[in-house]
Order: sequence, then structure tokens, then C-alpha cells
Amino acid sequence: MIRGVLYWIAGLLLTFVMAIAVFLVFPFLKQGSGLPHRISKVWAKTAFGFLCGVKLDVTGLDRIEPGRNYIIVSNHRSYTDIFTASWSIPLDFRWLAKSSLFRIPVLGLAMRFCGYIPVDRERSVSAIKSLDRTKKTLLAGKSVWIFPEGTRTPETALGRFKRGAFVLAKDTGVPLLPVVLVNTDRVFTGPLMIRPQRVKVLVFPPVYYSDFAEKEKAGERETIKKLSDHIRGIIQAGYDFHAT
Repeated sequence: MIRGVLYWIAGLLLTFVMAIAVFLVFPFLKQGSGLPHRISKVWAKTAFGFLCGVKLDVTGLDRIEPGRNYIIVSNHRSYTDIFTASWSIPLDFRWLAKSSLFRIPVLGLAMRFCGYIPVDRERSVSAIKSLDRTKKTLLAGKSVWIFPEGTRTPETALGRFKRGAFVLAKDTGVPLLPVVLVNTDRVFTGPLMIRPQRVKVLVFPPVYYSDFAEKEKAGERETIKKLSDHIRGIIQAGYDFHAT
């Protein structure tokens, strides 16, 4: 209870300070600078590691090729996945995030400065524009993190994957990087109740659309569906094996 109260007080103050830091440095940055994302990594490590007492176990980082960008796809069980991802993966990536988050004062503007991409999944035109912007981000050499379930899934079984990440893999040639997040949903047992956990992050070998398509020898639509099922299977199996 006490840790929870301290988290919300210190966490909100930390978020405000980090957002102001992004505002202050933004006018002096080159387009596409990774500094705002590095600031967000400090925010995530402080909020989740220090304030929540979380320990992080990361395996498979050797599967990330230095200098290459990826479409990172993972399961999504808790809002704390944002902390975990920002803290654990040494890539300068951009988020696809719900458009409602960008309407939060201070935080929303800081997210835009960081280059994060708003998406309104209920409006098809907005979703198409978001995918187009994501494609441009990938072609500019940046990585993008996508939760293909589209929303948090508290159940053990992963939700149905949406096509967007896999269409982007086809259109850009950027490889998909499957990542599994374990125990992120066990940190908060209530709004003010924090249970320090050992959170696991598992990085699996990247998958190229072109290699998968050559092996499957199917039509484009069917290949995207099979690729989605293949990546979902990797993440589901990884989660089932490592969940405690």
C-alpha cells in the first residue's frame, strides 16, 4: 500500500519532469533523433525498476543485429508492458499507441515529440493513416513496436492477431522480431497494491516476410494469415513455457 502510494506520487512527478525534458531538448534535435526515446528509457527504468521494485531478466538480445531496424511484435497483458519494453530492448523504436493517450495534457504532446504514432482502431481511415505513417518510420530506418492483439489480453491464451504488422513486413521488407513479456500483469494487484516481480523478456529469432513467403508458396493474403499464425504460435509457446 505504501509503495503504491509512493509510486503514484513519485511516478506522476517523474512523468511530468521527463515530459518537460523532452519539450526542452526537442527544438535542438535533428529530425528522427533517438534522444527522446532514451529519455523514455530512463523514465521506464526508474518508474518500474526503482519505484515498483521490479527485476528484469532478458534473454535473446544476441538475436538483435546491431544497426538493423525491426517490427517488434509481442503479447500485451498489462499497461506495464510499456515500461518493460522501453527498459529492456536496446533499440530506438517507436510505439503505435491508442489515440486517446495523445489527448492527455503534457504526456500526449511529449509522445508526439518522441515520434510515437497514434492509432484509432475504431476508425478505418485513421488506422490506414497510422499504418502509412508507420511504414514511413520503418523505411526511415527506425524500429516500431506493435501489439498485434490490438488491446490488452489478460487471459492465458493470446487474442486474435490483427494484420497490420504483417502487411508492414511485406511492404517494407523489415523483419518481424517476436518478443514475449512474462509477469508484467502481476506487478499491480490493485491500484495501490504493488508486488515486486521478476519480469521476463524473451527475444526470438527475427522472421522475414520474403523468406516465409518463399517457403509457403501461397497467395499474398494466405501468406500474411499464415505468417500471423506462425508468429502468434511462437509468442504463445514462449509465454506458456516461461509463465510462472
